[in-house]
Amino acid sequence: MNTPSKQPLETQALTWSDELSALPACYRCHASPCRCRDGIWLIHGDCRPVLPKIPAGVIQLVLTDPPYGINQDGFRKSLPDSEGETCVASIVGDESDALAEWLLVWIRETPAVIFGAANWPTLLPHKGRWICWDKRCNERADKMLGSAFELAWENRHSGFGMMVRVQHGGVVNADHKRFGRAHPTQKPVQLFERILRRYSDADLILDPFAGSGTTGRACKDLGRRCIMVEIEEKYCEISARRLEQQVLFT
Repeated sequence: MNTPSKQPLETQALTWSDELSALPACYRCHASPCRCRDGIWLIHGDCRPVLPKIPAGVIQLVLTDPPYGINQDGFRKSLPDSEGETCVASIVGDESDALAEWLLVWIRETPAVIFGAANWPTLLPHKGRWICWDKRCNERADKMLGSAFELAWENRHSGFGMMVRVQHGGVVNADHKRFGRAHPTQKPVQLFERILRRYSDADLILDPFAGSGTTGRACKDLGRRCIMVEIEEKYCEISARRLEQQVLFT
């Protein structure tokens, strides 16, 4: 007897736990709880007053790319966007590691994957495990503009690290054909999809620093639910547009 495959959230009637009723209205559907049928709840605002409204144990994975706290505006001016110009926008909160420190306190034992953690290693509560994103994939590509790799810290105490190879950097944009580059530190959807598959039991994902919405887009493509919080409205608009693009389930 064949087991029916899981339906994508687009075709399911979606309900949210009463425990989340205190969250702000979704930026997309203007309702709380969110009524978006894809299960992606996008909140415009500062994550610090929002996250304490989420009860412990509800979130099954935090996947996020917070401000690195290194004030790298000068470096960002060399990053090309999808139109060949430069991404010169500053990132709110990048002037210090205060947001990173706050996040690490909030997550406690919630499973988490946090990009940029190598910039503040003394804040990490334990060695955890690391995901290495190889952005070049071969020696010939090592001359591409930008860092050849990035690290994400996992707060797990067991298992092995992970290597993910997705070529991305300079004028090579892994998401160019689908979305282009809208944020200075935007990560490819394919990268986040591979990380999400590592956490196959995580049904509800949280990204408190959503940026242009890569986490939400990856969750939608994989049929996961997601709560995203983003402080800058221009990126909420971009996230909403990316989420409107359809995906084919096979």
